[in-house]
Order: sequence, then structure tokens, then C-alpha cells
Amino acid sequence: MAEPITTLLKKHRPGFALEQAFYTSREVFEQDLERVFFQSWLYAGHASQIPEPGTFLLFEMAGESVILVRDTDSKINALINVCRHRGSRVCAEAEGSTRSFVCPYHGWTYDLQGNLRAARYLPDNVDKSRYGLKHVHVRVIHGMIFINFSENPVSLRALESDLAECLKPYGLDRAKVAHRELYPIKANWKLMVENYIECYHCAPAHREYSKSHSRQAPDAKAAELRAAMMARAEAAGLSQKSIDRFGSRSSQSGEQYFYDRYPLYPGYKTGSEDGEPVAPLMGEIRDYDCGAADFQVGPVTYFLAYPDYTVVYRFLPQDLQETDCEVVWLVNESAVEGKDYDIER
Repeated sequence: MAEPITTLLKKHRPGFALEQAFYTSREVFEQDLERVFFQSWLYAGHASQIPEPGTFLLFEMAGESVILVRDTDSKINALINVCRHRGSRVCAEAEGSTRSFVCPYHGWTYDLQGNLRAARYLPDNVDKSRYGLKHVHVRVIHGMIFINFSENPVSLRALESDLAECLKPYGLDRAKVAHRELYPIKANWKLMVENYIECYHCAPAHREYSKSHSRQAPDAKAAELRAAMMARAEAAGLSQKSIDRFGSRSSQSGEQYFYDRYPLYPGYKTGSEDGEPVAPLMGEIRDYDCGAADFQVGPVTYFLAYPDYTVVYRFLPQDLQETDCEVVWLVNESAVEGKDYDIER
């Protein structure tokens, strides 16, 4: 018989890995979904992916499906992808453009705000306004779309305030998706996140990364490199706050976030094989300060921002031992593929 979570927590030793059952127990996984994922703000996509009214994008996690769609007022709605009649998926395509959503089972038709507009043989005395697609909470922060399944989601005010000046130079609200890769991985989501956030393996496993990023540099060397980066910041269009580090925070309302800008090693202007730029400068940035920024929003979304592009890493559980790792590359919205940037680089 599986041990209850309370017993597993009591057995945990600080500084050691979690008990095996935290990665293998179905009960624990269900609690992960209920207590973490369905209560947190989750990165669902970038606003540039649904630029015009009618354009949509699906967010799918552990059997849940949400339609992100821009309506005729250019507002982004997050609609549960379940018909209110018999529970069929209303939208089967991962992305696209439409004027309305029509359930393939019985033809119930919904507009871009999720309102029920037509249902064959529905009596006239039935109030259609009661049977629209259900909504989840949605917020757009610097062009990044976040959704929350909770009825009463935690506030994002502190997060938005703290990150406002940090992220402003990158102009992420004026960026676009250059490329996306989805990696389905046969592992529990906690293993994926733990692997990402610790860099103990970086030197032996990621030599290209380690020779350019100073994350593992000795303290004296790191301080020297940081001082040089900060001296270049103002001329590069980066404010003092955008290069300050404040580490991990969790406000009283519960949102989790992190920001830290750190130097690259000499000879590297950005995160590339030879250290040279791979795309036009982003947002308000005017030059290369030879630094990079890590930031986190919520429990499973991490960002790595350079002056010329930003990478998004998102981990979504699909089952107990199945996790999707999506990697997204953002560039300046005016950049032209094949001219200003090369996907392979």
C-alpha cells in the first residue's frame, strides 16, 4: 500500500532528494496537479502567436485543454475546450484561425468570447447565456500569456511590479516566436524541473554553455565579470534595476518568481556558438553588455534573455511519467527569418 503524503513529508531529510514515491506515486501526482498546477499561473503562449481576431492556440496539460483566442475586440480569452452539451472537444487543431468554434459532435456553435450562439432544436425558452464555454483566468504580461485554472487565483501585482523595470528593456511585448521545439520526455515533471534549475551537471554535460556562461565561476572571477558587465549596462540601454539581482521571491498571495542578470565570459556577446549576435537587438537595448538574464514566473516556466533573443523553457506534466518540455525562441518582431536571423544558429 502506498504511503500517504504526510508520512512521506515527515521522512524527508533537508538537503536530500525527495522520497522515491514523490516521483512514482499516482496519488502524489494527482496532488501535484490539484495543489500546484491548477492553482498556479502557467505560461500558455506568446501574444504574437494569436495576432489577429479569430487566431487561436491550444494549451494542453494532463488531459485539460484550453483555447487561447483573440476576439473581435482584440482581447485574449482562455476558454475550456469542452462543449457544454456532451463534453466533446470543440477545437481539435493546435492552432489556426476561425470566426467561431463549432462542436463536431452536435454542432453547437460558440463565438470568440465563448458565448453559445446556435444549438439545433434548443427550445426558445432556454437561456443560451448559461451555456457558453467556461473561462479560465488569463493575464498578459509583457506579451506573455498566463492562465490560471483556480476560481480565486493568487494576485500577480507584486510579480508585475518587481519585474516591470527588469523586463522593460527586452521589449518582450514587441517580440515574436522565431521557433518552437517540443520534447516529450518519459519522466516525472519534478525530475525535469530539478535538472533545469541545478547547474551541478553543466560543466560535464553542457560544455558549450559552461564556456560562455559564468554561472559556475569562482566568486572572485564572477565579481570581476559582473563589475565589467554593470559598467557597460547604461550605454547598452539597460537600467540599474534591469541588471539587479533579487533572487527568488514568493509574496504573501503566493506567486513565485525570480530574476537574476549575470555576465558571460569574455569574447561572448550573446548565447551563441561563437559568441557573436544571432538576431537584431531586442526592445530598447542599444548594445551588448555581455550579460544574460534568468527569470522565472510560476513553478514550471523559465526564461533566458540575451540582448538579441530570449528562450522560454516550459515543463508541463501530461501523466505521471510523461512531461512535455517546450522550448521557444523569441526575437524582435521586426526581424526577418533568413535575413536577420538563421534558425539553425
